[in-house]
Amino acid sequence: MTHQNEEQLVQATLHPSVTGVVVSQLLDDDWTPTPDPSSDDFTKAIDGVLHLTADLARRLIGAHQAAAALIIKDDWTTMRKYFSLSPRYAAWYHYLTPAVGFGIHADVVKQNAPIRLTQAELEQHPDWRGFGNQVGKHPPMRGWLAVPMLSHDGSNYGLLQLSDKYGDQDFTEEDEAQLTRLAQLTAKTLDAIHRMHLE
Repeated sequence: MTHQNEEQLVQATLHPSVTGVVVSQLLDDDWTPTPDPSSDDFTKAIDGVLHLTADLARRLIGAHQAAAALIIKDDWTTMRKYFSLSPRYAAWYHYLTPAVGFGIHADVVKQNAPIRLTQAELEQHPDWRGFGNQVGKHPPMRGWLAVPMLSHDGSNYGLLQLSDKYGDQDFTEEDEAQLTRLAQLTAKTLDAIHRMHLE
């Protein structure tokens, strides 16, 4: 990826409905032996991929909520997460509280397997924690589909999540297959950015 392409990724501002939260700035320290002057471009490229993936996931499947999260070496304190919300959730465009690695979304990362649930199944799941200390602040959900992003060696980069499918429908097996393909493409892009940064 050229510097110009990285800039295009970052500058492709899609809509104010796509927002991001960076929990930690440890991206380069964890991913490279020694930080170098190109580290800022590296971080921008990673954030650009997450930004675009969140919006693409929501539009590809047709859902009101999407999130793309990078979790470095299973450490949720290093999370970089981008949200994409439809106008239905405009009141939450500035909601930036990150996940902390507990509950059902952590299962996707631990098991490296998709989870697809109706709202009733989600609320009955033994690892469902509601919204923890974010009750009343977190956007309400209606059903949930989440898939892992796996690197070339099978390690976990994080996850893609969707909620509230258009038309008040439940997510389908085909939705899961499409989101999984997007996660694979995103992981390959992250692999490539990582390799180029190490060269």
